[in-house]
Amino acid sequence: MEPNTVLYFGTFTISLGILVSAIKLFINYKAIKFSKRNPGFITRLTTSNQLLLLIRTIAIIVALLLVLTSLYKTKSIDIETTKEFESTDILFVVDVSLSMNAIDVRPNRLKRFQDLTLRLLPELKGNRIGIIVFAGQSFSFCPMTSDITAVSDYIQSLGVEMVGTKGTNLAVALERVEKIRKKNQNLQSNITVIVSDGEDHEKQTLPELQGEVMVWGLGTVEGGPIEFRDPSTGKGGFVTYDSNLADSPYSDNLIITKLNEELLESIATKYNGNYHNISFYADGAYSLVERIDTMKKNKMQRLEKFKQEDGAHPFLLLSLLFLAIERILSYQLQKSSPIKVFFVLFCFFSYNHYLEAWELDPGGNAIERGNKFYQQENFKESQKEFSEAKEYIKDDPRLMYNESANEYKLGRLKESKELSEKILTHPKSNAELKSKANLTLGNIYTKLGQKENALKSYVESLKHNPNQTAAKKNIEHLTKKQNSNQNQTNNRDQKSDEHQSQKPSEQNKEKNQNSKQNQTDIDRIMEPFSQDSILKNKRGGSIDNEKFW
Repeated sequence: MEPNTVLYFGTFTISLGILVSAIKLFINYKAIKFSKRNPGFITRLTTSNQLLLLIRTIAIIVALLLVLTSLYKTKSIDIETTKEFESTDILFVVDVSLSMNAIDVRPNRLKRFQDLTLRLLPELKGNRIGIIVFAGQSFSFCPMTSDITAVSDYIQSLGVEMVGTKGTNLAVALERVEKIRKKNQNLQSNITVIVSDGEDHEKQTLPELQGEVMVWGLGTVEGGPIEFRDPSTGKGGFVTYDSNLADSPYSDNLIITKLNEELLESIATKYNGNYHNISFYADGAYSLVERIDTMKKNKMQRLEKFKQEDGAHPFLLLSLLFLAIERILSYQLQKSSPIKVFFVLFCFFSYNHYLEAWELDPGGNAIERGNKFYQQENFKESQKEFSEAKEYIKDDPRLMYNESANEYKLGRLKESKELSEKILTHPKSNAELKSKANLTLGNIYTKLGQKENALKSYVESLKHNPNQTAAKKNIEHLTKKQNSNQNQTNNRDQKSDEHQSQKPSEQNKEKNQNSKQNQTDIDRIMEPFSQDSILKNKRGGSIDNEKFW
């Protein structure tokens, strides 16, 4: 709303208030005079103290005038502040040669990348993202930025023929990547995502790259025709070998472009990276999010500018004071005791500079938010909330367990293991927490392939809580798997005995004895528990390890 409009409405409101107040004062004055002349009407007429009513009226009008004045005393001040955040640098190197318009991937290869990346962007929030496009030459299309909205606009603007030079020269694009990386040598957490169909790549020597590399392939081995449309006229068709356009994708003489998966895999191997074909499944793209979550982040600083409105505060505070006076006089005129109002106003004006927005239980609220993020599988945010809770809740094993379970979900097995071991030695840990910590350790050892340590941890979990169904099921799973492997080994040994001499047979017997010894160790570990009860409760499972304090 324009300031002049506010002024008009404000002036009208104040004028109307003055008129109504004047009429009220006049009526009250006449009523007092009439009551004095006619004592019999004193009990029938309701009047107010004329002086108090006048002061109350002046107070409310002055308060409104001060509010209106504050509008014209406001000054805008430009403020700059530096905000620190953690991020990973993600640089997309996108092939925009004509072959990326092939329709073997619907709607076409480049559109598939655009659609998939736009869905992926919310998961990449907080990281810096840049885009380099290439064909025969390359250029930086989107500078490194943490503005997801801007990146989204750049991605939607991608199109073939952005680069005038024909061909597919990946080496030139990667040299540009290396220049960008060298400018940011202090940033260790970075990943380069090469997006291409591998078609028409020239023989070239690829440069060395800093950081991690991921290769995304688009297209099919069978290939497909290339669709092209003139952006100015809208006319188009499918490209033929004689540089014309055919109306049908089944016409003769069409150029069929195929995915060169072998080349893309060799590029990924050269840089010790991973190759994913994202033409029809998004798993390869989302592996980027998983990898970034486990990478150590760069500490960055961002300069933020904003306008601060200043100059109106004195007028607004005075307005508040006059409104308080008006309220006090209103209680007095209503013959009510204003003691409560005086007390509240005294506290407010005496301790005004100490009042802040605060939570009754900031630590508990942070844990509750962390649990909610965990249930939504947003482990990155839940970890932030648990870290915030540590500022208010010191050295509590329950919070350690929350962090341990979260680290396990993020794939940080070392950190999760250290936290679980701290819980086991913590003096405040109860049997339930120790059971859960041992269960987490068992899961970690299982992932690391240390089955014997895993079995021991699951057994310890059951010692602290015999009803820990997840531990029982995991023990059953490990022992069944191990027994199955031993049986297969024994069968292979028995078959080989028919064709071997006595000496190899003795070696097989020795192997069998070792297998039996291993089985005896497992039985000893399982001895305190009944095998019959292991799978009775079907509702157990990994979710038992995700219950939070």
